[in-house]
Amino acid sequence: MFKPFSAHDEQQERARQDETGVMSGDAWRRWNMDDLSSKRPVHAQHANSDSADTSAEFIHNAELAALKEQARKEAWEQAYQEGLKAGHDEGFTKGYQDAQDAVAQEKEALIAETLTPVTALAKEFSDALNQMDTLIGESLVELALAVGTQLARTQLDMQPEQILNIARELLQSDPAFTDKPRLHVHPDDFALIHEHMREELQIAGWHLQADERMARGGCRLTSHKGERDASWETRSETVRKQLRTRHTAEDSE
Repeated sequence: MFKPFSAHDEQQERARQDETGVMSGDAWRRWNMDDLSSKRPVHAQHANSDSADTSAEFIHNAELAALKEQARKEAWEQAYQEGLKAGHDEGFTKGYQDAQDAVAQEKEALIAETLTPVTALAKEFSDALNQMDTLIGESLVELALAVGTQLARTQLDMQPEQILNIARELLQSDPAFTDKPRLHVHPDDFALIHEHMREELQIAGWHLQADERMARGGCRLTSHKGERDASWETRSETVRKQLRTRHTAEDSE
């Protein structure tokens, strides 16, 4: 029968065990199973602690790897979007410039195609105007000459003594005619010149001769050395040539 130790017996047993290192038979006690609600053994607690630390480190490493992967993906996506935007902007700018150049070239070609016939028409119109100006100018010259001739003719009829000035100009400009030259005048002018210039003509040795072929207001001097034509027709034609020459010179300027 099992007899529990008293306090005195327990002290003696411990002293004996210390001396011999052997526990007596009376000192054995019955083993009882620990309570299941009690704490785990220390080595189990350490194992569980190590396992928890390993799991936490694995989770931490996994989370860190996931964060790194997420950061890498975000960086790649950002770089891709920036590259895509840069390429889009560059492509848009180049495309816009190419389109502008194409529009400008097409516009120039269209203007050239449109203006070519217009330019030719404008040139033809300008040439026609110049030709018309020339024709009008010549017509105006002819008209002026006709009017001037008529006015001069009227003036001579009203003042027939103007033939005296013409005859005197011939007499003063051609003193070399000394071989008895003849001054041909219209019969109506013969009496007027003979009355006013008879002595002058005699001194110069000129012979006054009526000539129905001469128009009134003009005269013609002839001799063996040549002649001088101061007829109305010749003087009118001289004035016409001078006016035409002047008109042509003004047009060329």
